[in-house]
Amino acid sequence: MKQLSFWLPLSLVALLSQGCGVYLAATQPQQVDVDALASGGVPRDMVIARLGAPTSSVKNEDGTRTEIYEFYGGSAAGWKFGRAAFHAAADLFTFALWEVVATPTEMAVKGEKRTARAEFDKNDALKEFRVLGADAK
Repeated sequence: MKQLSFWLPLSLVALLSQGCGVYLAATQPQQVDVDALASGGVPRDMVIARLGAPTSSVKNEDGTRTEIYEFYGGSAAGWKFGRAAFHAAADLFTFALWEVVATPTEMAVKGEKRTARAEFDKNDALKEFRVLGADAK
């Protein structure tokens, strides 16, 4: 009976927590090529596709637009897949005890949240893209 009272809760925790690290690794945001945006000339729709909807958008009197975006640093696709596969294998070999390490690690690897300002011309083509606070780091 003592063994059952030990293994049953442990099995439930392992069963319910399995896959969190795998899921977090697989669904991490894509890495944003900031240098490609900094060169300018990119249509506004492309910027939104890469970074998501802006948190702030102001249409200026001269027809230009200034927008603020928030995004995470992200990871390359191959790196995401490799981490997800490793977490899945480690979960199988440790009966999901690896999740104690995997989930906090994936939350940290997600990267820091970045804020950027984008300036668009009258035709909604990117004139200037600058990550704010990048000089401080």
